[in-house]
Amino acid sequence: MCPITTVGLYRQDMSILSIPPEQLHEQPQEAPFQVFWGGPDRPKRRLRDLLEERMHGVPSRGEILWVTYYFRDEGLAKALLQASERGVKVRVVMEGRPRTESANSRVQELLGGEGALGGGLRALSHRIIDNRFRKRCRLHEKLYYFSHPSPCALVGTFNPSGNLPEDPEIIKEIGDQDRGHNLLVEVLDTVLVQGLHAHAHHISRATHGPWERFLPSYNRVIASGETRILFFPRSRKKDFNELFEGLDANCSLRMAVSHLNDPGICERLFELATQGVYIEILAHDTERRVPAWVEEQMLENGIIFNRYVHPENLPMHNKFMLIDTPDSQSVAVGSMNLSVRSLHANHELLMISEEPFLCQVLRQRWDEMLSEVKA
Repeated sequence: MCPITTVGLYRQDMSILSIPPEQLHEQPQEAPFQVFWGGPDRPKRRLRDLLEERMHGVPSRGEILWVTYYFRDEGLAKALLQASERGVKVRVVMEGRPRTESANSRVQELLGGEGALGGGLRALSHRIIDNRFRKRCRLHEKLYYFSHPSPCALVGTFNPSGNLPEDPEIIKEIGDQDRGHNLLVEVLDTVLVQGLHAHAHHISRATHGPWERFLPSYNRVIASGETRILFFPRSRKKDFNELFEGLDANCSLRMAVSHLNDPGICERLFELATQGVYIEILAHDTERRVPAWVEEQMLENGIIFNRYVHPENLPMHNKFMLIDTPDSQSVAVGSMNLSVRSLHANHELLMISEEPFLCQVLRQRWDEMLSEVKA
């Protein structure tokens, strides 16, 4: 356990205490996490610049292993090629058929071309539709592993989906993730990092299909200290459902989510609300991601519901939950939306933790986003 200290607040947000980005790696690392935010109140391209900074810190014979959904950033793709040329073992797994199908094509050409990564690139496409949920699985995880200067993995919501020069039509479709609300959590705990590294290698090598939810590799839990990590798809939903067990009128549940349309999770939230649990939701503004019926039924059941609407249509892409009980505080954060596809079909990652530093910084960001909405 790590107490909430001034040092912890340095790591939570470079801009709070004006720490130059190039000095970030010099800060002491008592906590098992660092948290990095993107958003309208942060420098543009901040999170992609963080990934590039980490990339340059990996020497020859080191390793970079990425798993991501959208990958349009040609600058980062070229930096990966440069790392490979200097002797870094580079492997990238990306979604082969994202919702905006052409989005990844240019980077795929760069990394998969002759003399590029070659076998180090995998564009993963699930061709078999899940017969139970009628959804095609997508690789929606965001996991970025770096072996040096010490092994770490960044997980969260950010895809390197921006590019220079930008394509306005694609940005209109997927949102400007370089300027919208996103986060990356840098995991430093050795056990968790080793588990994430093994998982990323499995994603890059395995044969994929709807049967995966029944395999032990997806139903396992990686745990260390006050933190555990779940992978999806999984048939063992007990580990996820435990988030909501035991909540009553003395508890609160706050959720920042960009996609919310799963009827099962909505019913669960309605049940909790009838039991007196205080529930507040901050959701993306588009009805494609969060349908009108969800908002209407949430309000009918006494759940406080806010839509994030930005004057420049910047997205609210964060995905985290804050759970408070009389005895504990916990958070859940990762790539997973509360949608049918995320909960039942996609490759997703969810980290659940009672680590005080992580709880503190996510609560602070919740307050900042809510203040922005209400302003």
